[in-house]
Amino acid sequence: MAQNVVFTAEAGANKIGTKDQVQIQYTIRDAQNLQSVSRPATSDFAIVQGPFQSSSTNMSISGNHMVQSQAITVTYVIQPKQQGTFTIPPITAKDAAGHTYQSNSITIQVIPGTVQQRPNRNDPFGGQDDDLMAMMQHMQQMQQQQMQAMQQMQQQRRPQQQQQQPQQQQQPEAEVNDNEIKKDLFIRVVVDKSKVHVGEQITTSYKLYSRIPMQVGISKLPSLNGFWTQDFDIPKQAKPTEEILDGKKYQVFLLKKSALFPQQAGTLELDAAEAKGVARIVQQVKRKMSDIYGGSLMMNDPFFNNSFFNTMAYKDVKVNIKSEPVKITVTALPDKNKPADYGGAVGSFTINNKIDKQDLTTDDVATLTLNITGSGNLKLIEAPKMDLPNGLTTYDPVITDTVTGRSTTISGSKIIKYVITPQTPGEYDIPGINFTCFNPQTGAYVTEHTQPIKLHVKPGKHYAPAQAGNNNLALKDIHDIARQPLLKIIPQSSPLMFTGTYWSMYAFPLLTFIGLIAWKKKDEELSKDTVLLRRKRANKIALQRLALAKKYLQQNSAGPFYEEISKAIWLYLSDKLNIPLSSLSHDTAKEALLLKNVPVTVQKSMDNVIWECETSLYASGGSKQMAHTYEEAIKVISDLEDVFKS
Repeated sequence: MAQNVVFTAEAGANKIGTKDQVQIQYTIRDAQNLQSVSRPATSDFAIVQGPFQSSSTNMSISGNHMVQSQAITVTYVIQPKQQGTFTIPPITAKDAAGHTYQSNSITIQVIPGTVQQRPNRNDPFGGQDDDLMAMMQHMQQMQQQQMQAMQQMQQQRRPQQQQQQPQQQQQPEAEVNDNEIKKDLFIRVVVDKSKVHVGEQITTSYKLYSRIPMQVGISKLPSLNGFWTQDFDIPKQAKPTEEILDGKKYQVFLLKKSALFPQQAGTLELDAAEAKGVARIVQQVKRKMSDIYGGSLMMNDPFFNNSFFNTMAYKDVKVNIKSEPVKITVTALPDKNKPADYGGAVGSFTINNKIDKQDLTTDDVATLTLNITGSGNLKLIEAPKMDLPNGLTTYDPVITDTVTGRSTTISGSKIIKYVITPQTPGEYDIPGINFTCFNPQTGAYVTEHTQPIKLHVKPGKHYAPAQAGNNNLALKDIHDIARQPLLKIIPQSSPLMFTGTYWSMYAFPLLTFIGLIAWKKKDEELSKDTVLLRRKRANKIALQRLALAKKYLQQNSAGPFYEEISKAIWLYLSDKLNIPLSSLSHDTAKEALLLKNVPVTVQKSMDNVIWECETSLYASGGSKQMAHTYEEAIKVISDLEDVFKS
């Protein structure tokens, strides 16, 4: 099965401007039990959105066998940082069996400004992508159906045409002006609404209207700068429909239907859609009398100037048609009653959550699944943040988008999985998650809440509680027991109560008591300062994880080993940098480490260890490789600790 896997990468455009954004898609087909897909190394580009993941399954019958094909697509939206020609290197994917797959690289040329400001006038078909080529093929299939209908009409008139054949000849191909043909052949971009809020869906339909035979192919679709788009499914063998405009009947071909979600406020414009090809125009030609009778004696006779003696001719002409630009007025979302944690959802959604286990130990992890279902800008919704109590941590959530409805609105579900790791035993209450969406129908924000969840955590086998400070001071005797009468030790001239020795016996217990109170107060303040507490315990927790990783190393258990190494580094960074695990990523960690003046060599070593864990988590690495990773992890944490202490 691994030999049949196809892993491809493609970009929405190969030439963009520095102010433009472009969509890149990585599609892997027929990969069984896919476990991980690496991120693209986009040092020359900034990832604006993504990753967005979708999957599809196709069933086909070959002979007596049913063949199933699966595809997983990961989509990013990127923007260039500078101009030039850049190559995005391949990314890798791994399955549970340890097979590794690699995509192709992507080369993108970046010019100053935007590509809209620099159209390629010499190549009207420039900038076409695979979607455009597929659209042209779709157009050709529909046009063949129309030509067949026109040929039937021509066959009915063939006897008359044969009689007039000497006079009726096909005219040479000629150029015509758009205005001469736009009444019988034109393109319209139809939108269901022209005034929307940011993130509200707009349904657009690209239609070709025709009253004459033609062979036309789409040369340019409207650019969608400022929009996120999701195409609807269109049957490949769809027949044209009929519409009446201004009293005239047209055959209408649906070229493309899409859902657009505006991402910024203001007046956005869908520029013209263009098509090129050849159309056949029928014309009435006035015949000369000399052509009929071989002379010109009766040319001036009104009888012979009657239209009865005229005939019909046709000619093929080149056409270049385009639609009118469409303007969309986009209104910003209202600030009134807008929650601080609003995640950009626009539409109608519901939310529910569940957790796989509520009784666990400090050695286990729990997975909380959040399911957002409804219609709207599904793929653009940010994952809600969880407020976990002290003692529980979480990693970056795993997000899966599933689009199930593509008829009139984009609908489906967004599944978000949070992995929760307990660090200390106890009873925990995970508060409900708030999710807010803006409903454009009512013009108001709607907030839903999930139910709180209780967790009961017991100490695990590898739990090592923090050693409590020793509050008991070992008091030693200040003096040896006096073996002589007290009067012989203290001079008779000084009363006992006026000596330093007498008062020191009272002062020492008092000072000890004051010291204990000060120590306890400092300990309470430290407990309240969660940031300082996390920083102090970071190294200790990392050492506990490394000790557990060493045990798995000795057992040659690769999966748990790499998981503990990864946890050790990410938990250490989360505590030291005071960044919740839900917000910690490669980019946020890199920015925070730069602010801490961590040397580049240390950062590079840390990245190598993290990369080794991510790529080897599902591979069968040897004990030597695991031992090297273990030593590198210890060195990285030691180097980081030296930097943070300095």
